[in-house]
Amino acid sequence: MRLFLCLFLASAAINAQTLTVVDISTASADQVEQLKQTKADGWWLEMGNQLAVVDEPSAVREKSSGLGILASYDQVNQNRLLLRAHGCADHSPEAGELLARGGRWELRQVSANEMQTLRATDAHAWQPVVPNSTIARQFRLEQRNAKGGPNPDVQQVVDRIDPARWFADLETLAAWDRSSFATTSLEQARDWIALRFDGLGLDDGIQPFNMGGAGGGSITRFNVTGAWTGSSQPDRWIIVGAHYDSRNASGSSTTNTPGAEDNASGCAGVIELARALLPSQPSRSILFMCYAGEEQGLLGSRAHVQTLINAGTLSTVDAVVIMDMIGYSQDSDLEALYESSSAHSSFLMDFGDAATTYVPELSVITSTNPFGSDHVPYLNAGVQTVLAIENDWDIYPHYHRSTDLPANIGPNVQPMGGAILKTNAAVLADLVGVQNSGVFADGFE
Repeated sequence: MRLFLCLFLASAAINAQTLTVVDISTASADQVEQLKQTKADGWWLEMGNQLAVVDEPSAVREKSSGLGILASYDQVNQNRLLLRAHGCADHSPEAGELLARGGRWELRQVSANEMQTLRATDAHAWQPVVPNSTIARQFRLEQRNAKGGPNPDVQQVVDRIDPARWFADLETLAAWDRSSFATTSLEQARDWIALRFDGLGLDDGIQPFNMGGAGGGSITRFNVTGAWTGSSQPDRWIIVGAHYDSRNASGSSTTNTPGAEDNASGCAGVIELARALLPSQPSRSILFMCYAGEEQGLLGSRAHVQTLINAGTLSTVDAVVIMDMIGYSQDSDLEALYESSSAHSSFLMDFGDAATTYVPELSVITSTNPFGSDHVPYLNAGVQTVLAIENDWDIYPHYHRSTDLPANIGPNVQPMGGAILKTNAAVLADLVGVQNSGVFADGFE
């Protein structure tokens, strides 16, 4: 027994390493690359504004001169590290010690027992760490060729985004309890969205799907759609979507679920993007869509993807842009996270390019590690899809609480929401093909 204990302690000592978390939010591309040059048994994990590095602490301090050291951990065992994902379904359990975070993921060190339990319980939300990999990356660190100045036609679309008007719609939606288990209040929100689509000249509709009820059995809920038929490519589709359902800490409550940030902000954004795009008579068809059932496991978007597959029309969808929590910023430094899969990294880069050209006040972080929102069903079906979410979403103090009210999103809500919407508007304008002949240049609704 004593020999076994000695061998165990020796093994643990060999596996233990020092992990340093560096603030790379102001680092140059060269500084980041230098920090990644570790000793033979070292490694790194890039997580947006944070870089976790296993290396000699003195070497990390020297190479991070001028940057901030956020934390240092002396007894890190690589065999006990997991990445924990955050999404909008029921939360995975807290476990272990939080070391670093970035994108939709946290780096945590857990116990041996927790390692087995967590992986067995939810292997998708708890992923093993792959050394020397990027979870999320600041777009400014990418080596990109300049694409020239703004396109005047696209600029007109961007300029139509009205953050105050968007926020007024957010306030309206947050006045209803929009739990997918609710009836009257959810239906009122649904019908209000449909009326907005109708007022914009879209072919509005509701698409039913079945989901499990809070008390068992099956209930029918509805996605809300507004369709624009393209002026010259009516059979090619772009989808602009967000979920309109909400929740609080209980998950099944039908009252006190205002969901202002999550996700009245995204749903109001769908309406605002329609207002910005339609005056330019898009060449491609666009389906503006607000989903129910997201908080119960992306049920509305899953149902829509299955409908497309059943109808044999999935191949007509060229791209999807999803918005989920686009209004909160802890401070006046505006950051957005854009997320897709590695197969669509070129499409992901388009949003960084658009922000650089049309919305320079917005800092973009990209991730090819998608999780937990309505972009996932489309990505799983092979459709080019991106999620837009503000980068401070995981520190929003009212997330999934009854206090998720418009007034609590904070003083930066309109600049934050406006910056994401303008970036999305620029990418979408290029995708759908816009022309500003002046016929509907102003006052279109």
